Amino acid sequence: MKNQDLVEYLRSCGVCEICQLRYLKARGAEYRNINETLQKLDVKLNECVETEQLVVSAENQPAKRARMGVCSTCLGLFSNDFQNELLSSILASDFAKYDCQKIVLAICLPMSLQLRQLAMWFALRRRFGAPIDESNPPDVPIKEAVKLILHPIICEKLDKGYDANGLMINIDLTHNLEDEEVEKLVKLNKEAFPAKASHQKRIEISRGLLEKQYQPSKVKAETFEKYFQIPCSNVEESIKLTSIDLQGPLVCVAGRYRKLSRELSHTPWILNGKRLMEESIEEIIIRHVGPHFTEKLGKITFMSSGREDVDVRCLGKGRPFVLEIPNAIRSCLSKEEALAMERAVDASGMVSIHNLQVVPREELTHIKTGEEQKKKFYRALCALQEPVSVKIVEQLQISKSFDIQQKTPIRVLHRRPLHTRPRTIYSVNARVQRGNPKALIIDIVTQAGTYIKELVHGEFGRTTPSLSSIIGKPIDIQALDVVGIDLDWPNEVDNSLQEE
Repeated sequence: MKNQDLVEYLRSCGVCEICQLRYLKARGAEYRNINETLQKLDVKLNECVETEQLVVSAENQPAKRARMGVCSTCLGLFSNDFQNELLSSILASDFAKYDCQKIVLAICLPMSLQLRQLAMWFALRRRFGAPIDESNPPDVPIKEAVKLILHPIICEKLDKGYDANGLMINIDLTHNLEDEEVEKLVKLNKEAFPAKASHQKRIEISRGLLEKQYQPSKVKAETFEKYFQIPCSNVEESIKLTSIDLQGPLVCVAGRYRKLSRELSHTPWILNGKRLMEESIEEIIIRHVGPHFTEKLGKITFMSSGREDVDVRCLGKGRPFVLEIPNAIRSCLSKEEALAMERAVDASGMVSIHNLQVVPREELTHIKTGEEQKKKFYRALCALQEPVSVKIVEQLQISKSFDIQQKTPIRVLHRRPLHTRPRTIYSVNARVQRGNPKALIIDIVTQAGTYIKELVHGEFGRTTPSLSSIIGKPIDIQALDVVGIDLDWPNEVDNSLQEE
């Protein structure tokens, strides 16, 4: 089968030049210059009226341009008219509201298109026989062609790049033949697949069903032709654009926070319908970062690598956090904007943030993967009932790691299941607080997920061993700080260094 023979037959069936290239298995940029691609494939250019051309009147004067009829296979999906209509409709939507450099088209195609691909497949099998495989479509599938043809054109005209995670432009298309042809498809399905139909009270006709079940190797052409014409019939009306809906990208904003207050909850603290604290880390950060990206702050998800109790500070480099912001109107963050957000959060006096940046969604695995294998560094101010002895200090100089068994603390049983969890303590280092002989400052390095307060006092033997059991004396914790988290993420950025 020569390319010329195939194209001539397609032309006789009312197939547009773009779709002719689909049946020639054209790829990528080959759709940009149709004539050049056809010549490379040894196909003579069509001298008939295929594209818009001047029609000369009887007086030998140029008249209006004659237009090619609607393509029998794509129903005008790849025509210039549809491209222009689609572009105009996108620009007339809320598109300008979204400051996103990447876009993706999500087009809902009418099933009539898939039926026409099958009809033409049957027609080519009849015409050319064995060269047309009955299991593999002879054309570039319509959905793939949309990505190859429409995506680059719309991206270029909108001056945007393509990214599957960018601004999603949801496009719903229909055709006036759709309802009629779906009704025929229901009847065809019962005849083509009687065994399956007999077990179904209601046949669900879907695009997935067409893709999976309908090909010449599974449906006889004679059966198909009882309901649909082979090759597909010509149509007068092209495909219709019914709606456009925009869905902003999911933007992930990461950074590190320091918690400076001992009277601040991690997330809003509400008990029995009553709010116990006016502020939370989550609300302070979202309040100053979120409005840049979205108008719906309530849709933002706040995540962090662990959390502190209300009365525990987080110092040092801080704790990694990320905001998941769906349907964002912006996807970028300049250093100037990030610095302004960091300073606004700092001004709260309760939380400080730095390293603020937009990160790829894939990087969110860092904040959760291997959570319990991370090391965390703590500093605790502890009190004894008697002056600290040299022996006690020596007992709390532990450089070799050891394991503990820790039952879920009583204070969190209302939100955590009762389990006994093994945890590793990597090191303990204690010293007497200057000016207070009954107080110890203890530096502890532990496996993430260790309850430090219970590690210190033992909670009536629910944590074994505890620091209290190691020294054989009651010991209580007065204050606790997180001073380090062994997670090298996100990357360090200094937003105060403005880009030139």
